[in-house]
Amino acid sequence: MTDVLNIPGEQEFLNEFGESPQPLEESWIRSITITAENGDLALSYDTHEKSIRFEWSQGNDVLWEFFRETATSLSIRSERGETHFIVEFDSVELSGELDVRVFPAVAVKDSLMRG
Repeated sequence: MTDVLNIPGEQEFLNEFGESPQPLEESWIRSITITAENGDLALSYDTHEKSIRFEWSQGNDVLWEFFRETATSLSIRSERGETHFIVEFDSVELSGELDVRVFPAVAVKDSLMRG
């Protein structure tokens, strides 16, 4: 397990999405909302608590909401015309990977296994 949540640099967010996550109440909590073909995807993360939160919505309807602690890394992967957020988790009890496709449309794949 790692004590730090590794995240992409501001420039990587700018290159992929044209903006970077903005600080919320505390400077170590950041958030960004990205518009895709099938709705808006809001991402927020807390580097101190090592937590990740996603909310996928269409208009006023929340289609999917996700919150999990024990995140070890958040990365951006772009290939074959698709852009994904990849989040890795690791704790004594569970480990796994969350793959959230952002472009061209939001899609989610969550793999969680006992440690």
